[in-house]
Amino acid sequence: GQNKRQTPPKGLLRTCCRCKKEYTVDKKGFAVVKEECIYHPNNKYRVRGEVKYQCCSQESSSDGCCIAPCHVYEYVDFENLRGYIRTMPPDTNIEDYGVYSLDCEMCYTTQGLDLTRVTVINSACKVVYETLIRPLHPIIDYNTRYSGITEEHMANVKTTLLDVQATLLSMFNSRTILVGHSLESDFKALKLIHDTVVDTSVLFPHKMGPPYKRALRNLSSEYLKKIIQNSVDGHDSAEDAMVCMELIIYKLKEDLKTR
Repeated sequence: GQNKRQTPPKGLLRTCCRCKKEYTVDKKGFAVVKEECIYHPNNKYRVRGEVKYQCCSQESSSDGCCIAPCHVYEYVDFENLRGYIRTMPPDTNIEDYGVYSLDCEMCYTTQGLDLTRVTVINSACKVVYETLIRPLHPIIDYNTRYSGITEEHMANVKTTLLDVQATLLSMFNSRTILVGHSLESDFKALKLIHDTVVDTSVLFPHKMGPPYKRALRNLSSEYLKKIIQNSVDGHDSAEDAMVCMELIIYKLKEDLKTR
């Protein structure tokens, strides 16, 4: 898919990141007028001169094919880095810095997209850390279609982003290799600054070049012959993280063959 441009909030005015409609919120971030959001979940594509939506094959002027209970927005203010953490240099006696794959799931809150689950996989494709996270702000849309998270999942969750950051800083150092797909969105959600990364969206580029990116499920089916993200219950962050690690291993093996 193509990167979505983020529209910064103007006072109490928001632009829905799904249907692009403008709406007004109160001081707490809740929509003043409660209305459904009718939108297309996938991007447009051009086939034989016609522009259609990937999700439903309808024409570009068609009404949305999905209905959500409310409008939502996503915006990250990069001028405000409060709450961000940076991985620390390793101890001098450590030789193995570690290789991990991570994947995050997000829900929409009154303040945009917030982290609600993180999964970390080691190089043996075993889950070494997984937790649900209680966002600071009230959840207005669980984004279940993508996150796989429901209201029931979040009922008794007490873990905060600060708890997760502390755990990750104890697991990773600045030389640890972190693997993922479009890692910038995971790092934004975790408020994590880390330089040593292998991103499958860069390693397996889209033929049209940036800002287009290949979907992880397409990379999985093409290179690993695996079908993922096929569940109606939403994405499985552990599955996504494992596929990223397997894609890196596949790429290394292919590169070694040509040497």
